[in-house]
Amino acid sequence: MSIHVPGDRVPAETADMGDTSFTTQAVFGNSSSLMLATRPAGYHSRPHTHDCEQLNWLRDGELWVFVEDRAFHLRAGDFLRVPAGRIHWSWNRTGRPCTLLEVHTPGLQDDPLIKSFAVGLHDPDEVPEFLGSPVNEFLPADSGFDTAPAEAQVS
Repeated sequence: MSIHVPGDRVPAETADMGDTSFTTQAVFGNSSSLMLATRPAGYHSRPHTHDCEQLNWLRDGELWVFVEDRAFHLRAGDFLRVPAGRIHWSWNRTGRPCTLLEVHTPGLQDDPLIKSFAVGLHDPDEVPEFLGSPVNEFLPADSGFDTAPAEAQVS
């Protein structure tokens, strides 16, 4: 590809998380990946971790994001950081979709959710030198992690 790619050449695909899904466009460089993700009404992800920092900006709509035992009600324009390794998940409790911009460092380009369609922003003669290749790790149902304390904060 190139270090520049027109938006219409970055496919909007479905990231299938098993019991839920969302539509996203994803790109990556050497140090980070960027996802523009549209979460449908009622979207509720499973708790998960990854060995990378995640910066979020809610472009439009509303979204509850939970980081371990804390709940954050994001509205359009809000920012949130999820530290690497922290258990987190999100819930769109509204009847409308929301759009979230996520930056992961190191990038999630090898994560099975986006690997098949994420677009690398590298010049043809450039050899990518990735910082790492973390992936989402969903907590097993029998992990003992209880989402109730955090979700009880939702009003």
